[in-house]
Amino acid sequence: MDKQLLSPEARSRQLSRLPLFSNLPEEALSELSGLIKELNYKRNTIVISQGDDTRSLYIVLQGRLKVLASDADGNQTIFSFLGMGDFFGELSLLDDAPRSASVITVEDSKLLHLSHQHFSEFINHHSEICPLIFKALTSRIREMDKTICDLTSLDVYGRLVQVLYKESSEALDGRIRTERLTHQDLAEMVGSSREMISRILKELRTGGYISIDGKRITIERKLPRQW
Repeated sequence: MDKQLLSPEARSRQLSRLPLFSNLPEEALSELSGLIKELNYKRNTIVISQGDDTRSLYIVLQGRLKVLASDADGNQTIFSFLGMGDFFGELSLLDDAPRSASVITVEDSKLLHLSHQHFSEFINHHSEICPLIFKALTSRIREMDKTICDLTSLDVYGRLVQVLYKESSEALDGRIRTERLTHQDLAEMVGSSREMISRILKELRTGGYISIDGKRITIERKLPRQW
């Protein structure tokens, strides 16, 4: 992994690509970039833990991470995977509640880190960012509402289809493909057993709907509405 530090100009460009900061003037972006640290994490490293009292925003420059939470019985749910340009921890900039989820690296990752103290100082001088923050938070809340709705209204197959499409993107060869996902990852994302997910994927592969190579799932044709 490249461990070189970004120049202030490169940091500003990274920030300008984020919805949270995309409409800030160059002067404000330059000031903000000076408040941010670069951090490198090895694979399978916990960046933040559920229940922690830390208060920081993180922006993904390189690598891949997963966001997950555990209930009182130890059951684990994966909410999402994060890649370049994604950010997390923004709620902690606005309140002092414990972290609601854990974030763990899936690959070696490089992140930008903005502390609550520095963010507070910045926002005191740039109140124009407040509407952007509220818009970003509203988008996150809508996404969470949809996830909850899917978990309560769809069966396991329906939830799996939603996750496969959500985690897929167009590859260089034009095919729709996910990043590396284990059957256990998918089970924790849809709230099912690994055995059930394996069974569904096997039948989808037999039917020619998907192919799997190196834990990457390619959607070969539109997935059926029902299983």
